[in-house]
Amino acid sequence: MGLILISFYVLADSFNRMSTASLMSLDNEMKIKMEAVGSAVEITNITVSSDRTRLYVNLTNTGDVKITRGQFVDIDILLTYANSSGIMQTYWCYYNSSEPNEPRWTLNSTITPNPSPAVLNPLDWDPSKSLAITIQLALSNNLLQGSTGYLKVILPQGTSNGKDFAVAQK
Repeated sequence: MGLILISFYVLADSFNRMSTASLMSLDNEMKIKMEAVGSAVEITNITVSSDRTRLYVNLTNTGDVKITRGQFVDIDILLTYANSSGIMQTYWCYYNSSEPNEPRWTLNSTITPNPSPAVLNPLDWDPSKSLAITIQLALSNNLLQGSTGYLKVILPQGTSNGKDFAVAQK
């Protein structure tokens, strides 16, 4: 009889622990989903530099979630374009990379304050603030004149937005 009681206790305790772990997992997933629902971005402008080596992009945080300066490294930027050889390629642009052979994005240093307006939390990208970024293309991979490209911005919470752009013909 004692063996049956001990077995029942072990079984009940295991079930209770599994239930608690499952509930905590569901709770964490719900928090992540709710944060993702509150985040959003709009690409408001894309301009190509005259030498076709850079893109100047304006983004607006249209969600309800603040993105801190420390989270900028978690913003993914995917860029698809035809290079000067006419080959269509997709690149992952890294934040603040110093590697010249890979595309990278940084805050546009000619715009101050950035993000703007910088009333509260001047270093963070708060809801309704604009963020100006520069995408530097990899060496020898200029944009092809007269072509089109596609830019996709993915926020740390997983929401994204994309936009087509045109490269002017000289």
